[in-house]
Amino acid sequence: MNIPQNRKKRGLGIGLLIAAIVGVLLLILNTYGFSRDLHTMLNEYNIQPEQVKVVADIDSRTQLVFYDNYATEGLSLAFAQQKRWSSELRLTGGSLYDDPSERVNTRISALKWSDTDYNTILYGKIHDPDITQLKVSYDTASASTPIEANIAPLANEDRLWYVILTEPLTEVKLNMVGLNEAGDTIYTYGDSEI
Repeated sequence: MNIPQNRKKRGLGIGLLIAAIVGVLLLILNTYGFSRDLHTMLNEYNIQPEQVKVVADIDSRTQLVFYDNYATEGLSLAFAQQKRWSSELRLTGGSLYDDPSERVNTRISALKWSDTDYNTILYGKIHDPDITQLKVSYDTASASTPIEANIAPLANEDRLWYVILTEPLTEVKLNMVGLNEAGDTIYTYGDSEI
């Protein structure tokens, strides 16, 4: 069976049109969706590279960004999440009130991505250069075991500490123990709600 030349050309033209439409759709998704890198997403919120202090991976698709928030004059958080067909940046609002006279400052911030996907971040600054390790526990309905905080350097010998939790916390009583290089306890904080 021979297909008339007209039909072949028309079929080829429709095929090329469909391929062009698919190409444009992929380009749009690539530009506004999953391919946006962290710098591009932060730039959309006017967060410049010099404001970014620490970037930490929560999981393979979610990053935590600590940045200097010029509006609040404090350290704030943003969550960047890469999904299959999109990427998203969410600012948590608010920021760490930093009192340099305190040895360790603390803030809690949380973000609910969906009904089952949470990120709760306990974080702050360490101003005491002798504190090299920080263990954090929080009392909820069931007592928690101490978690070693991540510590990252900041300017002026200050350091950022943070703990990433993947569960919602409604009431938190924070307990912290700061250790020196030798492993001795040199700082304690506890039984206060934050």
